[in-house]
Amino acid sequence: MFETVIFDVDGTLLDSEKIYMGAWITVGAKYGYEIPQGALLETRAVNDATAERVFKKYCGEDFPYREILMARKRPIEEMFMSTPPEVLRMPYAMQTLQYLKEKGYTIAAASSTHYEKTCKHLQHAELYNFFDVIVCGDMVAHGKPAPDIFLRAAELAHTAPSQCIVVGDTPADVLGASAAGIPVILIPDQVPANPQTTALSRCVLPSLSKLPETLTSIAGT
Repeated sequence: MFETVIFDVDGTLLDSEKIYMGAWITVGAKYGYEIPQGALLETRAVNDATAERVFKKYCGEDFPYREILMARKRPIEEMFMSTPPEVLRMPYAMQTLQYLKEKGYTIAAASSTHYEKTCKHLQHAELYNFFDVIVCGDMVAHGKPAPDIFLRAAELAHTAPSQCIVVGDTPADVLGASAAGIPVILIPDQVPANPQTTALSRCVLPSLSKLPETLTSIAGT
């Protein structure tokens, strides 16, 4: 029986991956780089060091990763805050969180995005108040796909990892949760499931709409 549900945020609860990816493309073009789709998909939810390595693999060792990373921050925030809450939320995100709250689960967020921005984005999407625990990339030594962020979320929720379950959309979520010894449900967004992520996941769902019944089924097993 699990007590705590740990959610990834971007691409799982917020339809925001297209914002991040669009900003990389737009700002990268201003610097003279055509950033390929492969680079964008491989860097979803990963830590900063991994992202830099991937971008340089695709775009060349002279790719000014840090400079473009900083330049895209303002347009990202502008896009976030100009998106209506109901559009920013993934379908069924609010209903799912309401269901879990009514059932008495502890609800945690585990996001690679920095804490201040994660809270701001969740507040804008009108989801912030559902969370008992929020852990972000700037709060742990090693970001996803390392297990740190999920273990910290479990610790702050006062729940053993074996009594938690992670819900995420990327391979980084699956690998990090698995390394933490926490079962994971994969709901792919931009990156399709592959044999490795499928094998490591408790199940793969098409959307959040199937999550309540799936959690009920798992809890009964």
